[in-house]
Amino acid sequence: GTLLFHSIDWVIAFIASRLTLSTISIQTWHSSNWGVAVAVALIWAGIILAVGCGGRAFRVAPLHWLAYALFTFLTLYLASAATVFFNGVYLYYVIAAFAGITVANTIYAFTTRQKLSLAGAALFILAGVSVFYIIFIIFYDIALRYLIIVGIIILLLGFFQLYDATEIIAGTAYGLEGGQSVAGAILLWLDYILIPVRLLEAFTSCLLYT
Repeated sequence: GTLLFHSIDWVIAFIASRLTLSTISIQTWHSSNWGVAVAVALIWAGIILAVGCGGRAFRVAPLHWLAYALFTFLTLYLASAATVFFNGVYLYYVIAAFAGITVANTIYAFTTRQKLSLAGAALFILAGVSVFYIIFIIFYDIALRYLIIVGIIILLLGFFQLYDATEIIAGTAYGLEGGQSVAGAILLWLDYILIPVRLLEAFTSCLLYT
C-alpha cells in the first residue's frame, strides 16, 4: 500500500510536468507567480512534518486521507512549477523515469508475499530503466551523457526507495503500524529530502570505524 500510494504521487507529478512543458499558459502562470510555489512548498513540507511528528492523529482515518489528498494536489503543483523554474526538459526526464521505477517497485511488491528483496527488485528496476531508455532514444532527442546521468540517479534512488519502503512497512522507521500505508507514502518523501544527511551519517560512520 505504501508504494502504491507513493507511485500515484509520482505518476501525477509526471503528468503535471508533461502538461507544463506543452502548455504556454501554465508556464506563464508559474513565471509570474513564483511566490505561490514557495508557499505551496512550505505547506507541502509542513504536511510531511505533521505526519512524521504529529503522532497517531495524522496517521489514521480521516486525517491521513485528508493530508494525503492535499499533499497529492500540492505535489502536482510543485512538479509543474519546478518544470518551469529548473531545466524543464531534463527535470521531466528524471520525473518520468522515477515514476516508472516507483511503479515497477510497486508491481514487484504486489507480486511477492514475502519480504521485499534487493535481488528481486533489481530485475524490475533495471527493466524499468531499460524501457525508459528505449522510449527516450526513440521519441526524444536527448544526449547520451544525460541518459547515463539520469540512469545512475534513478538506479540509486530506486534501490534507496525500495530499502526505505521495506523499513517503513516493517515498522522500523517512524514507528508506523499496520494499516498506515498512506502515512508511509508521505514519509517516503521525507527520506528523499534527508538523503544528504543519510550520506553524511554513513560517511561519518565509515571514518569512525576506520
